Amino acid sequence: MFIIPGFLIAAVTFPGVMVHEFAHQIFCRLFRVPVYNVVYFQFKNPCGYVAHEPTERPLASFMISVGPFLVNTILGMLIVFPAAVVLTHFSVYNNPLMLFLGWLGISILMHAFPSTGDAKVMIHSILKNPNVNLGIKILVAPVIGLIYLGAVGSVVWLDFFYAVFMAMALPNLIVMV
Repeated sequence: MFIIPGFLIAAVTFPGVMVHEFAHQIFCRLFRVPVYNVVYFQFKNPCGYVAHEPTERPLASFMISVGPFLVNTILGMLIVFPAAVVLTHFSVYNNPLMLFLGWLGISILMHAFPSTGDAKVMIHSILKNPNVNLGIKILVAPVIGLIYLGAVGSVVWLDFFYAVFMAMALPNLIVMV
């Protein structure tokens, strides 16, 4: 494996960063959590962010943190679906629209994983919150662990492999059925 600086990957896959941040913003609005500032994309670290009021409501905190995983995964799979179906039956390489849909879908899927910042928010607002019952904490703790695993795994391209797998999973399941 070779290492490409994160800002270059983010520059090439900028639609995924934008959708990720938009998903955070959507879930803030759904749970009525005030948003102070949104940066959908920038050429510095972090590449995007949503600054919002902290919440001690466990469900709101959880959904704001993992919302991008749901939105990016579903939207990315839907966008890449036509290109993936064409790729399984024909050559996608001579069709600019299919190439564009493939790039766009993979870009969005690559940015599905929540950040370690999202995990830290859940640790503070759920795991360390004395008002949250133990059962909820037990359910949320493995999700936080998976977020950290995803962050570590991105060093070895886990986010890219996830994107490619998800891009091909739905079309192949439909073809099998």
